[in-house]
Amino acid sequence: MSSSELQDRTFVLVTGANSGLGFSVCCRLIDEFLSARPESQQLTIVYTTRDSKKGNDTRVRLEEHLRHAYAYHGQSPDDAQEETNSSSPRVTFISENVDLTDLVSVRALSRRLLKDVPKLDAIVLNAGLGGWTGIDWPKAIWEVMTDTLHAVSWPTYKVGQVGVVTKKQTSSLLASSGEKGEKKEIEEPRLGTIFCANVFGHYMLAHNVVPLLKRSAKPNGPGRIIWVSSLEGTIKLFDPEDIQGLRSEYAYESSKALTDILALTSNLPSTAPWVNSFLSVEDDKSSTKSQQEEKEVNIYLTHPGICATSILPLPFPLVYLMLISFWLARILGSPWHTLSTYAGAIAPVWLSLSPQHVLDDAESPYIRHGGGGRAKWGSSCDRLGRESCASSEVDGWGYGGVVGPAVVEEDRRRMRKRGATDLTREEREKFEELGRRCWQEMEELRIRWDRILDEAEGLAQ
Repeated sequence: MSSSELQDRTFVLVTGANSGLGFSVCCRLIDEFLSARPESQQLTIVYTTRDSKKGNDTRVRLEEHLRHAYAYHGQSPDDAQEETNSSSPRVTFISENVDLTDLVSVRALSRRLLKDVPKLDAIVLNAGLGGWTGIDWPKAIWEVMTDTLHAVSWPTYKVGQVGVVTKKQTSSLLASSGEKGEKKEIEEPRLGTIFCANVFGHYMLAHNVVPLLKRSAKPNGPGRIIWVSSLEGTIKLFDPEDIQGLRSEYAYESSKALTDILALTSNLPSTAPWVNSFLSVEDDKSSTKSQQEEKEVNIYLTHPGICATSILPLPFPLVYLMLISFWLARILGSPWHTLSTYAGAIAPVWLSLSPQHVLDDAESPYIRHGGGGRAKWGSSCDRLGRESCASSEVDGWGYGGVVGPAVVEEDRRRMRKRGATDLTREEREKFEELGRRCWQEMEELRIRWDRILDEAEGLAQ
């Protein structure tokens, strides 16, 4: 495929696409692309599920959504294909399988993508696990009845598991590698299941596909790594001495706080040595300085607001009660209760498809006022359900890392978490130091695991 043909094609990878937010991101990518992009351009959605059955089911539902989208725009798939003057339709799908708690599976997916996909313009790192075992019902009922808005925005009543770790990562590689019945083993560090599913599996995948992201160019590029976080992520539940959250009852919240820290500090000078290592590829050393500058990759952070998903399993009747409580919170002034996953997908899709100058303009007020620039972009709804993308306040980072009151009018008017205070210089410095430490630890862990997997593959041959 020539470079001119690639310029008219956009490739977006979405993990965890079989249901919930991931599936809605794919649907919204279709809708936004067909409505906003010229008819000469094409979109390829590479989506992942855990197995082929889910992948096939997801394709059927996406193709059905695509047919409705064509009809909405007054087109048939054949008409759309003719208008592109191409042998392929405007929107195509590639199904891939991956288990993000299995680093061998992550490495296998990475290799398939490097072989089969010419580039990636954006990757939406959405898949994940909650890891909750249930709900503290007395506490939940009391808080929802007495403090509805806060209780359904920042819940504290979910019960999480402690110390859950993944299976031995190299077992599948070494299972048949022994000689004369002798079983080979490699010493491995422990990996927390929630940490691996929500952060580290994605971290390894993103690093591995950096070569594809660096091939993204105008009008789509630079390539974008888009982390999907949560309102529940807070450094108050994150222990830098327990980066994997193995000793915490809040492993999910800890993993989302780590996601925030990594993404929000990704463009700071203090984290540059490790971010540059994370975004490096083998041929960087042979590239000229000007070529490296053109191969930039941007890291963004988003969250879907609060919408109804299956990440916290509930008995069927309680799903309706949950939706009612979410709707009530929206009426009471919450900007974050999107309710539907389709509304929750607006921010990730905006970050995926917007021209680079739009994203730069959105973050420029924070840079001009001395912030880090990176914001946590959330999917938002007003009382009437009108959707928008909005910057979210983050504990220890405020809005865009700006010390003092919010500098953007919309941020000043938005409802804040109870107890939130304006960012101080000391808090900002502490957050930046936390970012430097987390980036260093994550890179060291990535390099260690790459060596372990290399060794296991060598023994398996």
